[in-house]
Amino acid sequence: MAAKRKTKDGPNYNELAAELEATLASIEDGEVDIDELSTKVERATDLIKACREKLNATQIRVQKVVASLEEDEEEAGGEA
Repeated sequence: MAAKRKTKDGPNYNELAAELEATLASIEDGEVDIDELSTKVERATDLIKACREKLNATQIRVQKVVASLEEDEEEAGGEA
């Protein structure tokens, strides 16, 4: 199993997603007191935003890696 690691940006994606799932489950199960509901919904919104940011950042990094590999392949193919 991969070790959990915290980045300099805070919790990792899996930690954020787990907290979001727990928060949503408590809301759906009716475990949240009405006085806490708005706070829980705000936290869920923050978690969704953080997850999206991490997914977008990862997508950009992966696209750069793939582009770099394609460039390397083109250069290697041109030398033959």
